[in-house]
Amino acid sequence: MSFCVCDLCSSYFNRAMGSRFCVGFSCGIPFLLRLSVLDLWLKDCGLSNSAIGFFTFMHWPYLLKFLYAPFIEKTDFPLLSRIFGRRRGWAIASQLLLFMGFAALSCCDPRTNLGWIMVLASFLAFADGCQDVSLYSFQVENASQKNFGVIASVFVFGYRIGLFFSKSVTLYLAHYYGWNVAYALMAFSVCLCTLFILSVKEPQVTHSEQSATIRKLVGDYEQSLHGSHCFLKSRIYECLVCPFQLFLKRKDSYKLLCVVLLYRVGDRVAQKMAKLFYIDLGFSMLDIANVVQVFGTTSTIVGSLIGGWISKRYGIMRSLFIVGIIHAIACFAYIMLYFIGHNITALYCTVFIENLTGGATATAFIAFLYSLSNDSESAATQYAAFWALYEAVSMVCRACSGVVADMLGWKNFFFMIPFISVPSICILYQIIRKPSQPT
Repeated sequence: MSFCVCDLCSSYFNRAMGSRFCVGFSCGIPFLLRLSVLDLWLKDCGLSNSAIGFFTFMHWPYLLKFLYAPFIEKTDFPLLSRIFGRRRGWAIASQLLLFMGFAALSCCDPRTNLGWIMVLASFLAFADGCQDVSLYSFQVENASQKNFGVIASVFVFGYRIGLFFSKSVTLYLAHYYGWNVAYALMAFSVCLCTLFILSVKEPQVTHSEQSATIRKLVGDYEQSLHGSHCFLKSRIYECLVCPFQLFLKRKDSYKLLCVVLLYRVGDRVAQKMAKLFYIDLGFSMLDIANVVQVFGTTSTIVGSLIGGWISKRYGIMRSLFIVGIIHAIACFAYIMLYFIGHNITALYCTVFIENLTGGATATAFIAFLYSLSNDSESAATQYAAFWALYEAVSMVCRACSGVVADMLGWKNFFFMIPFISVPSICILYQIIRKPSQPT
């Protein structure tokens, strides 16, 4: 496949990509405030690695966002959707919920209010899921599959900037003023996302060929219904069942599902424990803010842009295979850091290697999910469901990661990580070696 650098540059630098950057930034702001930043707060208050690992289960509403995604896609939020449009109205409503959740969290102490923090973590996961669903249409509006890699890389770029902004600023504030003040101030960072929503137009949803097929299936299903609740059953069938019935008819559909489930599990498990590993090696919160957040974010952004280039150059499936192998090998950098110990240069090297390859992997994987979610009317629901399948496995593994790390020790734990990626890489090889399989 021929490749033109000028064409790629024009793909990156245009107004549509600017909007997708802002979507990524908006999704990145709340994500780590309710995950790894909260983990660091809990660690700072004396909770064990095992307890922090199991705390992951409190984010279950985000995993189940595919269940409420059809409601967001098909209905208007009272008043706000009438003023701003359906998806913008839902986005603003979800950001109000995020603001209230983080403000309430800032009033808690993990040593005395752990139960309330668990409740608020679930509440924030629900609000974050609502925002993600409402913003999905902004990502894929008027996009062709050829450009999914570029779109994903720009999204990851904005997403990582959002992560960097929220996490690094929170760590600095926590270092100097305490965790409660940090969360109180970061609650207002959600207002930056609202400003973006107010500055863009409501996305236009088009009807695809698959949508026509779904409407025919729904019509046939409605004729077979009898009794009460026919309307509700019909909507559930239309929104949650039909799109995946069509997906399962695709060639290699079950192999593709296995890739969704397994591809990034090792990466997510390593990310869950990495910062706790750095703390046990003797690095301070300030070291983590400087190296992991500032330098690491820059490395991830570069990696995401490289991942977009690889996806456009080699296609989505081949790029998954290439960057998956590279990232699995790169995870051995944690072993290097373990043997070197508390050395800031070694920390820089580890973070650079892991984040550079991790950024490329994230971009390729998101482009892959875009390619699976190709029904314009239910794209957000499809994307949320595939993400839920992936996240379900990742959540269980991340929740158990603290126990495994305590049992094996850091050396054996990180030695195990690269081998978790082997099954998905083998499946990808089986798919891409077939000449008839589009990549």
